[in-house]
Amino acid sequence: MKKSNVSVHFIVIAFFCSFLNANAQKANPEAPEEKYLQDSVRVQKVFSNISIPFDISMSDIERQINVSIAGLIYEDNSYTDGNNDNFKCKVWKKSNILITAATNDVFDFTVPIKVWAEQGIGAFGIMKYVPIEFEMNLKFSTKFTIKPDWAVQTFTTPNGYEWITKPKINIGFDVPIDFIVGKIIDNNHTRFAKSIDEAVAKNLTIKPYVVQAWNAALQPYLVSNEYRTWVRITPLEIFMTPLTTAGRAVKSVLGIKAYTETITGEKPAAPLSVNTVPNLKLVSTIPNEFQVGLMSDVPFVEAASVAKKMFIGKTYDFKEGKYKIEITDLDIYGSNEFLVIKADVKGNLKGTIYIKGIPVYNPAKKSIVLSNTQFDIKTKNILARAAAWVLEGRMVKMIEEEYGLPVDELLGYAKQNVETAMNSEYRKGVRLSGKIDSVLPDKVYLTPSSIVAVVLAKGKVELKVDGL
Repeated sequence: MKKSNVSVHFIVIAFFCSFLNANAQKANPEAPEEKYLQDSVRVQKVFSNISIPFDISMSDIERQINVSIAGLIYEDNSYTDGNNDNFKCKVWKKSNILITAATNDVFDFTVPIKVWAEQGIGAFGIMKYVPIEFEMNLKFSTKFTIKPDWAVQTFTTPNGYEWITKPKINIGFDVPIDFIVGKIIDNNHTRFAKSIDEAVAKNLTIKPYVVQAWNAALQPYLVSNEYRTWVRITPLEIFMTPLTTAGRAVKSVLGIKAYTETITGEKPAAPLSVNTVPNLKLVSTIPNEFQVGLMSDVPFVEAASVAKKMFIGKTYDFKEGKYKIEITDLDIYGSNEFLVIKADVKGNLKGTIYIKGIPVYNPAKKSIVLSNTQFDIKTKNILARAAAWVLEGRMVKMIEEEYGLPVDELLGYAKQNVETAMNSEYRKGVRLSGKIDSVLPDKVYLTPSSIVAVVLAKGKVELKVDGL
């Protein structure tokens, strides 16, 4: 009797299992093609502005001027010029030129000089030439400008003088002639100023230093040794702010407008060094806006592992609980611009379904998420015939809301690497100084091996060159 009951129970269970299996719809659609639009990711070039501040002490300017102006600085070998002034002279720089005051691009300076002269003295056609020697400080004001071709140009004007030793002639006794020589100096002071401008134009140049800064900016620099990531800068234009003074220093900022691009792999070749630069553009201010693309690389193996923890064992209800589907296994891959989720399911639907969406970076979640998520068309066609209730449910929407690959830690690491590289000496005498202020989403790419999130890091960076 008991055997009979056991047999009946077994038959009933088997019947219901067969009934349930018979009523579970099956789905085995053709999988979307695995295909990738790129094998690797190269971040697009973006515009940046790189500031190159320079700070020149008055002592350095004095040294440059004194190198430019030395020895004999003026000579008048004619008695008949200057409206027959009967005067010859030679003027030497006696000691170093000193800057006494400065306001932005206007400098007041003193030129100590030693003068030898011959002054004609006589009457009724009889002239005697008497040599005289004296020393004095000539004073000037000069305005510095830099022309578009980087030539230094000065506009120097007389600003008075003072005697060190007054001129006099001896005719048996000393006769002061400072009032006569002073008048001659007044008449020739402008000539002296012009001589200074000519000497500066001939000897003083800043273009070699600008070329040095430009070539320094061309060098790629490493931002991540682990991911072999480099940033390459391609200068395009160069700007400069007007000169300003602060204490005993002259300040300005060079600005280089450039492309910046992030490159992975071997160190990219630097462009050939240049020996000239584009013409200068003077501007009131230079925006310090540096941009560079950062990449966060999530291998598909890791991304699938995260997705499995999210969804395997999860059950979705349909028609107020009338139907249920449980995800039993899961994998992900790329199909053109879409990320495909391959989900094995059981319950009222058995088999495999394919859901796809476009991966994007969500800054609020700091994760790669899916947008425009939907069943693949071949899955949708089968479900429309065999299990239309699946299409009417919220399964796809819920997966879109729940799916996310956290990349905040990876992006933080990339940002840290960039900031470390931005605050180091990456070539002897050339240092970067900067800070990343914000990280904004750009694009997400699918490669055969990984999901790559690219974000645009914005901040400020200065390039400091020793000696500039």
